[in-house]
Formats: sequence, C-alpha cells, structure tokens
Amino acid sequence: MSPIGGSSRGWNAPDLRKRNRAAVLRLVHARGDIARNELAAELGLTKAAVSILVNELIAEGLVSEAGEQRGERRAGRKKIALRLRPDAGALLGVGVDSERTQLILSDLAGRPLAVRELPPPSEAFASSLAALARELLAAAGLGAGALLGAGVGVSGRVDELRGVSLREPRLWEGEQPLRAPLEEALGVCVSVDNNVRALALAELLLCEGRTSTGESLLFTKYGPGVGAAWTMGGRAWPGAHHRSGELGHTVVAQSGPACPYCGRVGCLESLVSARALGERLGLEGRPAHELCAVLRERDGRAYEELAERFAVALGNAIELYDPAAVVLYGPAFAEGTLFDEIARRIVANDRPCDVRRSRLDPALPALGGTALALERFFADGGAACAGGRLGL
Repeated sequence: MSPIGGSSRGWNAPDLRKRNRAAVLRLVHARGDIARNELAAELGLTKAAVSILVNELIAEGLVSEAGEQRGERRAGRKKIALRLRPDAGALLGVGVDSERTQLILSDLAGRPLAVRELPPPSEAFASSLAALARELLAAAGLGAGALLGAGVGVSGRVDELRGVSLREPRLWEGEQPLRAPLEEALGVCVSVDNNVRALALAELLLCEGRTSTGESLLFTKYGPGVGAAWTMGGRAWPGAHHRSGELGHTVVAQSGPACPYCGRVGCLESLVSARALGERLGLEGRPAHELCAVLRERDGRAYEELAERFAVALGNAIELYDPAAVVLYGPAFAEGTLFDEIARRIVANDRPCDVRRSRLDPALPALGGTALALERFFADGGAACAGGRLGL
C-alpha cells in the first residue's frame, strides 16, 4: 500500500512521516528480505528519505539488517536485506465467540509465546483480561512494557471504529463496549473487529509465504456457524452497516427450518451450522467438524448436499466480489473431505479464482486479534500506544 496514495492535502509533516514509517514497516514485514532501494522504488520515495526512516527503525530496535540479500551475487554495491525484529515487542490477541475466549501472546511475527483458553466472557471481561495479560507476559519472561498493543476478534456484528459489539445475542444483550474498557484495563491501544474479518487480516499478515497484503480474498470460516469476509487492498470491508460477510445468512434452499439468528428459511447457516447438524444427528453440543464426519458416515447423500449448499453460497459471493482467491478456514475444512467436495463443485461451475485451505491454524482463532494489533502497530508507524500501561 502506497504511503502517499491519493491527495496529501491537509497532511502535516508528522502525519506524513508516520504514514511513511507505516508503509516501510508493512513492506519489510511482508517481504522479509527487502533492500532500501527496493523500498524506495515501491513506495515512490527517495532513497535518502527511505534511509532516514530505516535508520530510525533500526535505532528503535524494530528493524534489523539481515546480511546480504538472498540471491544477490552481482558485482557492485551489495544489497542488505531488512527484516522486522520479532522480539521487538509482544502483542495480545483475543478471540471471542459463544464457545470460548482464547488469548494469545505473540511476538511481532505472530508466533505464539503463550496461549490461554477460557469460557465465553463475563461482565468482568476487561479486568480479568488485564490480569491474564500479566500472567502471559510473566510466562513468556517479558515485562509489562513489552506489550505493544492488543486486538479482539469477536463474533457477531461489530462497529470497528467505535470498538463496540453491536449484536451478539449468544454472548450479551444489546451493544457491548469493548475497546474503551479494555484500553483502560490494559493501558495499550486495543483494536476490535468481527472475528472473521480479523482472521482474514491474519491470513494476509501472518501466514508463511506472504508477499503482499493486497490480495483480494473471500475468506470463509466454518465453526459453530458460517461467516465470511472480503478483503481488498489489505483490509476487510465491514460494509455500510457493519453487516458485510454474512455468507451464512444467504439463502441456498427453498425449504428448511427458520434461522434463529436471521429468521430466514433456507439460509446456509440454518442448514449447516453445528446446532442444525447436532439436532439432525441427535448429537447436540458437538463441534461442526465432528458432526460433518458423522454425517458423511451415516448419510453420504446428505453430506454431498451440505457441500453443494456451501458451493452455491460461495459461487454467488464469487460472482459478486470476483476475488483472487477463496480461502476456507476451520477444522471441518482442514481435515476430512469437505474442502475437496466444495472446491470441486465451485471449479466445476467455472469460477475463475483459486480455492484453497487457510494457512492459519484453526486451533488458534485468537490470531485474528493478533493481526488487528499488528496492523494498528504498523498504522501508528511502529509507535506503542501513548498514555501509559494503566492496568499493567
């Protein structure tokens, strides 16, 4: 993403400097092996300006010189590769849904340093999270000052600008402020977004083999229910009313039970959610991936119908968004044959995009929160949140 995209009218010098630092950090992180002159060329900045920014980041311990660039053996001045220093600080990622709360303390590369599994949140969520953050930092041998930011991915409808959960009846009634109380408790910047949009960002920022955060993805999560996110230019689009990505509530059949969440008959989630499959199989309370395996053993035709319904919903979304890739996330896609059954049906319908499994570990949904925290850290030009660490 260009640091100077669009008009710079109204930007003062500190704003532009922070924006350019953010762009340098993002590219160094994405490439993992990029030289100063390549940064200058890609960002449209002078070599002198890039050298000043890079030298600042090195002096602050955020970037390091990693020796001669890989594959560089030509005569002349050697190109020195730049890399983000993973040990420059720690990030707290939080994943919240109706089944559990997960916390991950990670380094700046998104590698987990400590993980905690908890029940769904209670009213004392903010204060308990601060105490747990202290425990995780201590377990990783880090001081409180190492925490550079936090991110929370929560199921349901979320206003990411205000940091408020707008609607998640499986967790709480009405709106639930999250960012403000968590920032007060943790004393660092906290970013909040829908958990599927957060995981889509993690797919772009944290997975091995990344070369750019600009890839357009249709990211689909299957767990208790079905959610999706569409990314463009390194960001997941929230929609005008924070409702983007409700793939599970698109209609794929003419009949079926009414969805308890959206009220529609024949929506994807009402037919394939863990609740729906559990009731159908008499195995309530089991996770979706286990239920899919049982369905395949008991009724092969019904299993194929489940895959077909997924393919219909994804095919419709592909026609609308025209993504470069469809990424399927969740244990049900990571194991068994469901991914292959869906991918085969999408490809057979002439959808011109790559269909692949997510590279994220489905056992670590809090990595979505990690990605939110990392993106905020980059956006701030590598500066830790001001205001002191009140709760730590």
